[in-house]
Amino acid sequence: MTARHKPPPPIAVLDGSRLSPATAYDAEELQRHPSGTEFNLVARTARSNRQQGTYWKALTHAVWATGRWPNREALHIALKVKLGRVEPIYDMAGKIVGMRPDSTAFDAMTHREFCEYMDEAMTTLSEAIGYDALAWMDA
Repeated sequence: MTARHKPPPPIAVLDGSRLSPATAYDAEELQRHPSGTEFNLVARTARSNRQQGTYWKALTHAVWATGRWPNREALHIALKVKLGRVEPIYDMAGKIVGMRPDSTAFDAMTHREFCEYMDEAMTTLSEAIGYDALAWMDA
């Protein structure tokens, strides 16, 4: 017996507080369900390469301008530690022997989580260096 093909679920776009079908196909699929049907939603907003680039460029500028950190990777770790984005390292007896910074990789943080992290990181970095860490964007 062959496996039955399951069509993709309909996609909706959030507009203010309303959900609207993303395409005509999605509208047709939603109309197949009776009014009042509840759906499980999963956000599809992906992390942005542009946002990631902005983050790393801001760190690079701060390193160049201040010389306080040896490189942008060191500043990245410093920010994660300062913001408490760390996880414990355990020894074989189960005791905490140190802390390791959490990952901000695309597969480790959702878009929303990275946005929150970046906002916190840029605020913290701006306070540390004494000027807006994203000021280079206006130049």
